Amino acid sequence: MCAIGLDELPAGGEAEIESLSGIGSIVGRLAALGFVPGSRVSMVQNRGRGPIIVSVIHTRVALGRSEAGSIRARRID
Repeated sequence: MCAIGLDELPAGGEAEIESLSGIGSIVGRLAALGFVPGSRVSMVQNRGRGPIIVSVIHTRVALGRSEAGSIRARRID
């Protein structure tokens, strides 16, 4: 299965982080929040527009779509 942007994961879906892209400050912030390769995330809310809410390391985090799109992940079925 190929990697998708985290913004493409539907509500209730789970994925494993594969990589981060973007400018250093965004990548650093995401890594500090727990979005590192190998981490598992679950999509709490993704309405198709506006911010999304994901759970990573037992913490809920709100992300903008551009931030979420810079996180590449593989779905866990």
